[in-house]
Amino acid sequence: MSAKSPALERRIAAEIAAHGPMRFSRFMELALYDPAEGYYASGRASVGRGGDFFTNVSVAPAYGEILAGQFLEMSEILGHPENFTLVEQGANDGTLARDILEAFRKKTPQPPRFTIIEPFAALRKKQEQTLEGFTVDWVASAGELPAFHGVHFSNELFDALPFDLLEAQGGRWHELLVAGNEKFAFEKSPDPGEKTDLPDGFRTERRTGQSEQLQSIASKMQSGFLLAVDYGMESAELLAPHRSAGTLACFSNHRRDTNPLESPGEKDITAHVDFTALARCAVDAGFELNGYTDQHHFIIGAAEKILCELDGKAADPAAQKKLRAIRMLMHPETMGVSFKTISLTKNLPRPAQLTGFRHARDLL
Repeated sequence: MSAKSPALERRIAAEIAAHGPMRFSRFMELALYDPAEGYYASGRASVGRGGDFFTNVSVAPAYGEILAGQFLEMSEILGHPENFTLVEQGANDGTLARDILEAFRKKTPQPPRFTIIEPFAALRKKQEQTLEGFTVDWVASAGELPAFHGVHFSNELFDALPFDLLEAQGGRWHELLVAGNEKFAFEKSPDPGEKTDLPDGFRTERRTGQSEQLQSIASKMQSGFLLAVDYGMESAELLAPHRSAGTLACFSNHRRDTNPLESPGEKDITAHVDFTALARCAVDAGFELNGYTDQHHFIIGAAEKILCELDGKAADPAAQKKLRAIRMLMHPETMGVSFKTISLTKNLPRPAQLTGFRHARDLL
């Protein structure tokens, strides 16, 4: 077993010994969210140049400024409700929240009410340090939110939800289970699942808990938007022939591997979001699909005012730095195509299209 997290590996092995082979979603839940040694829950996850992987927030505060502009649009569409609320879930160390609140300070004298959903003490402590000087509330789960009018938003939340692994065999899906003691390995469930016409050996992922997350948020949102940013694609693309190995990946120190069973708790475990499935779950929870597009096209619309302000400021180093950051966010070979943005709504007073979704495409 790994010398890094032997206690976590022993507890996983003990659970397998007691109950038999483990569903991968359970293994992933322990590897990422075990309060003491999980990769996220323990605060071990690190983002940026010196961390394990890059995300939009790593690039520059410009990303938070772009989102703040969208949130102001959303507030206007909702009729500027009293106590307009922003709810962030998956806030990591609080950097995105800080960038958004800094942008609001510059844009309006009336800041939004800001709440972070954070179940883990180690991450909340980091967020409190990052957000010192701002007024922020914390709750441990969406179920603890008060009823609100506003926006629930997330950056790379849904890709981190646990998922099960499926492999096609004989025209049926079979679940891949985690077995073993000192060394974990996959074994195929003997019980066949749903039918499939994909060839034997084709693997894919199926998320668990997504519907419950969305239902919990919808139950607290009186009116507003759910804005989710993540990397992924539509269902048909995920099941394309060239993705026969699935999209599961692990990251540590900017190195990618495909062995999630090695060193649980020491690295990120993720897979692409199925945005078709996400949208269907959201509709079932009471939301309406408002827009879906890749990040490149989202920023073309959402950052239009910012880009106009930067026009003609070639001699301004700060302006040029911001422009370079926006270009990186849009670049098709970095984040512009792999990241997608989806907007869902509930009880809007009128139909409305956000500027970030002027170039939206069909999803359902």
